[in-house]
This record gives sequence, C-alpha cells and structure tokens, in this order.
Amino acid sequence: MSRISILFFVLCLGFLVSCGRSTHEYLDNKDVKIKSIQHAKDGEFLVVTAVLVNNDGDSVQHSVYRMLWFDKDGALLEQSAWRPVIVKGKAPVYVKERSTIPGAKEYTLIISNDAS
Repeated sequence: MSRISILFFVLCLGFLVSCGRSTHEYLDNKDVKIKSIQHAKDGEFLVVTAVLVNNDGDSVQHSVYRMLWFDKDGALLEQSAWRPVIVKGKAPVYVKERSTIPGAKEYTLIISNDAS
C-alpha cells in the first residue's frame, strides 16, 4: 500500500468515527463541564453515565440537562425532559440516564442554564 493510500484510509476512518452522535453539547452554560461520560448496554437499552463538574470553584450553578437518543441511522428516537441539576464548585455530580425505547445506539447530552 502506498503512503497516500494509507493516509487516505486514516483520514476516512477518522471522519467516520467523528460522525457518531455519542457526544455532549453545551448550550449556554460555560462553567459546568463534563468530566467523563460513558455508556453501556442494558439489554436493548442504552445507559449513559456522566460526571459533571463546575470549573468555577466559588459558585453554585443551577443548570438543566437533557438526553437525546438516536437509532443506528441517526434518527431521533426520544428525548428526555429537562432535568435540574445543581453543580457546586469543584464538586462532581453524577447523572445517569437510560433510554426508554429499545434500539438506541447513539446519544447527545445537552447542558444549559436553568430557565427559571
């Protein structure tokens, strides 16, 4: 295999890997970050566990989050309700969500400021 062919293969593989929806997204809350996120299968259901942290050590962030669940083709299966979460400075908060529709393969976690 030539170097150009190998380079092309690596670039294509990187593109395919980056196309999945198993990601997180921040809307308008820049202090709350995802320290870690992982997923596991529970039969036909997908379970996501994330650790949220507040990078601003002196404040308390009132935030909300929701999970979007997608099938293998990227079609939206369901979305959770907005759930409140309080993230105190430097203290980790663990959140866990499970899809309620079988067949979820990908997810997006959205974090936003509390609308209230």
